[in-house]
Amino acid sequence: MPEPALRADPPIVEIRDLHKSFGPIEVLQGIDLTIGRGEVVCLLGASGSGKSTMLRCINHLEQPDRGFVLVDGMLVGGNVRDGRVHEAAPTEVAERRSRIGMVFQQFNLFPHMTVLDNVTLAPVRVKRVGRAAAQAAARTLLERVGLSAKADAYPGQLSGGQQQRVAIARALAMEPALMLFDEPTSALDPELVGEVLDVMRDLAASGMTMIVVTHEMGFARNVATRAVFLDDGLIVEQGPPEQVIGAPTHDRTRAFLAKVL
Repeated sequence: MPEPALRADPPIVEIRDLHKSFGPIEVLQGIDLTIGRGEVVCLLGASGSGKSTMLRCINHLEQPDRGFVLVDGMLVGGNVRDGRVHEAAPTEVAERRSRIGMVFQQFNLFPHMTVLDNVTLAPVRVKRVGRAAAQAAARTLLERVGLSAKADAYPGQLSGGQQQRVAIARALAMEPALMLFDEPTSALDPELVGEVLDVMRDLAASGMTMIVVTHEMGFARNVATRAVFLDDGLIVEQGPPEQVIGAPTHDRTRAFLAKVL
C-alpha cells in the first residue's frame, strides 16, 4: 500500500479504502472518510451495515484487511515499512489507543470495584498517574456527568443510565483526543436514555471530537455536525444532519429513515 501522507496539522481521523471481512462476509467494502477536530459525526444505518466494525477499526480492536486509518496523524495498530503496514508492538498500540476513548453498548464496569476505582484504574495503571491525582481528576469527571454522590457506590447499585455515565467518565479519565460511542443508549430503558444523551451533548458543546453510532435521530439531528449513512459496508450519503435526515437524496437512506423516524 502507498505510505499514508502525514500532514503538519492532520485531521483527527483519516480513513482510506478501508476493507474488513469476517469469513466470506465483507462488512466494510472501501470506506473513505475524513473527520476534523471538534466534529461530531453520527454514523447511521441498519444493523449489519458496518458502523460498529468501522469504529472498532478506528481504535484497532479490529485489524483492517486493506486500507488504513490514521488517528491524530498516526496508524493506531501498525507502522508502514517498504510500502506495507506491519503490526506495531503491543506497547505501541496501547499508547496510541490511549488517546481514543470508547463507550460500548454494554457498560463493562468492574462489578467488584467502586465507581471511583473504575474511573481511576486506567490512569493509574496505564498512564502511571499518582493515585491521589487520579482520584481528584475522577471526582471532577463524576461531577461533570452528575454522579459525584456515587463515587463510593458499586456498579450493581446504579441504574443502567448511571452505569453508562460512569463508563463515559472512565473513558474521559484518559484525556482522549477522540471519543467513540457504539450505540451507547441501546441497552438502556427508554426513560434513562436522556440522561446519557445530555452528557454527550455537553461533551459536544465542549469541543470534543466524537464519532457516534446511534439510532437516536433527535440527537443526530440536533447535535451532530455531520451525519454519515452506511449501507452494506459503504458510505451511501453524508452531509449536514438537516440534509441527510431531513431531505435525504439516496433511496436507501430514505427507506431507512422512513422506518426509524
